[in-house]
Amino acid sequence: MYKKFVNGLLTAAFVCSVIFQAVPIYANTEEPSSVVGTTYYVDSQSGDDSNSGTNINAPWKSLNKVTETTFSPGDRILLKSGSVWNGEWLWPKGSGAEGAPIIIDKYGGDAKPIINGMGVDRGFNYSGAVHLRNQEYWEIRNLEITNDDNFDVDIDLSRPQGDNSWSSKDKTRNGILLIVDCDQLADEDDGIMDHIYIENCYVHDVDGPNDWNDTFTGGIIFNVIGSSIRPSSSFNDIRIAHNTIRKVDLLGVTGYVDSVRGNGQAAIGPNNMWMRNIYIGHNYFEDIGQGAIDLCDAMDAVVEYNVVDGFLKRYPTFRPTVALYPWKSENTVFQFNEVYNGPSTNADGSPYDMDSGLKNVVYQFNYSHNNPCGWMLYMGNNENDIIRYNISDDGGDYIIKYFLTACKTPTYFLNNVIMYDGARTKFMHRDPFKSQTFFYNNVFYNKSTTTTTTWHDNAQYLGNLGAVTFSNNCFYEASGIHSEYEPNDPKKVTENPRMIAPGQEPQRNEKGILSGATIWDGYKLNSDSPLIDAGIYVPQMGATDFFGNQLYYGEAPDIGVHEVSAGEYNAPLVNLAATATATANNTHTSYGAQNAIDGSDSTRWASANSNLPIWLEIDFAKEVSFNQLVVKENIVKDWASARIARFELHKLNGSEFEKFYESSTTIGDSATFTFPEVTTNKLRFVITELRADTTPHSSGQTDPSIVEFELYRK
Repeated sequence: MYKKFVNGLLTAAFVCSVIFQAVPIYANTEEPSSVVGTTYYVDSQSGDDSNSGTNINAPWKSLNKVTETTFSPGDRILLKSGSVWNGEWLWPKGSGAEGAPIIIDKYGGDAKPIINGMGVDRGFNYSGAVHLRNQEYWEIRNLEITNDDNFDVDIDLSRPQGDNSWSSKDKTRNGILLIVDCDQLADEDDGIMDHIYIENCYVHDVDGPNDWNDTFTGGIIFNVIGSSIRPSSSFNDIRIAHNTIRKVDLLGVTGYVDSVRGNGQAAIGPNNMWMRNIYIGHNYFEDIGQGAIDLCDAMDAVVEYNVVDGFLKRYPTFRPTVALYPWKSENTVFQFNEVYNGPSTNADGSPYDMDSGLKNVVYQFNYSHNNPCGWMLYMGNNENDIIRYNISDDGGDYIIKYFLTACKTPTYFLNNVIMYDGARTKFMHRDPFKSQTFFYNNVFYNKSTTTTTTWHDNAQYLGNLGAVTFSNNCFYEASGIHSEYEPNDPKKVTENPRMIAPGQEPQRNEKGILSGATIWDGYKLNSDSPLIDAGIYVPQMGATDFFGNQLYYGEAPDIGVHEVSAGEYNAPLVNLAATATATANNTHTSYGAQNAIDGSDSTRWASANSNLPIWLEIDFAKEVSFNQLVVKENIVKDWASARIARFELHKLNGSEFEKFYESSTTIGDSATFTFPEVTTNKLRFVITELRADTTPHSSGQTDPSIVEFELYRK
């Protein structure tokens, strides 16, 4: 039976090679490495474990021999093309070193050697057909890996899911499993495992335990485990690139710090357990049981150029997920990914999810289509979320769904093109936004000629999108009929956006991407588009559009994903305070100092009283130069007028602050102050005199309050 299956495997591998031609990162594997080390050869057909293994004409035979061997930095383990190992385990021992990784690769042909784990139960957290544990500096390339006990039997979905009561729930299986096991590390051991690269592998038919089990299993998995927290134990520099991952359960690629499970993974940061410098790129995913990429507990990660064809293929209504998403991650970007063929019904089921516990996460330049559930989930409890320059042509049930928790800073949806069919799409957003969210320069394109957009999912929230601001968006209704509940946008465009050819049916090309440049080009603007120069600038837009064009040509940014390169280039001023940290010597408990530099006019800093001097301190964390200040006081009709009568600017000079500017000009709604260029790493805005509020309801109060504090170099 297995020989018959191998033939099918090779056919599937050929199909995948046509669909997604991975670019080999490491070539010419039969040539000696420039790093001093030993090369070992393994051939399942003509090898012998009694051989030396170090001569291409005297290879080892079994993976068991490899698993029993401890390797040294610079060594290479080469598996013979055409070899097949059934039920054997590849767990070589030892670690490489910086500049001298241990390499696993193929030799002697183009076909990838096959490691068939056959679903052998090796115990919880030892379940990878290929396995590394507390090891570092490894590079694994050009292998075909599967781990299924019975290829003819799919997962049984007839029994209830999610109760963790199944007797075999711990019989997990994985394709490639990387583990940091804190319980097996000595006190003096370095617990950070560096530099593990997995490239150009084909991982498929990994049959899960038929239960979510609160355990991450699937294609390529990297977990940190342990019975207790061990500080400074995690991964650094993981690269998963140019792989094909097909028909795996539950997940395609994921990692998790299980040893700090719970409480939103709050112990990750204080214990230095972030998974750092994670790169997941140029992978092709097909027929995934749940999500393709679940990025957890990651710091400084890039997820890019991945193609997902089919997710949530088994588990359609239980423990739902999405195709690509981060959770408890910081300084992370998801870009240039394509997702299609999602589920038709699910509690989640969208291509993307801005999950919770995030900080400085950006979704940009992604393309999704043919996902019946919609575009994006949004959970909240994050800082500095940005979703910009993405294209969605899903026509699904919703555009954005959920908002469970307020965020700590404003969220920005910028320059996205969202196409949908109003006759199918049930709502734009399910729950009111619980914290300030900005929609700037987006295109909402309703293709239906009969049904206008439904902006809320039930009568309870009609006319109430929550803490949200719309400005300079395009609301296009092919029917010409606009809903009375369409968001209030004083600078909206409702004309046909005059994109070149939006919403074309994608066609598969040689890389497995259904779109290709010709489809994307349809979202560019014609020269007579009303969206040209009709946008609004905010620094969160970045520097380039979906197509890589430099932004900021003409009088204003363009609406949508395309910036037309016509007119004069106008580089926007950069608000240097936007990336700084603000503190104050006098702060109201409800209106923190950081509000003054968060880019939002809906938040503010306020003092607790009027005890002078009152100062707001801006810490840039490095030396910066500026010569212009823009300040906005909290001005509310009948309730708050200008209260700051005089202020000084002080710069940090060595260990002391010194005054370099003062003004008695009324600030009010907004005032701009220009002075000779100053260079410093800390600035204090010192209020030295206050005036009584003159509005009817203020009772002459003098406590100052600032909505925005901005610094520029002109």
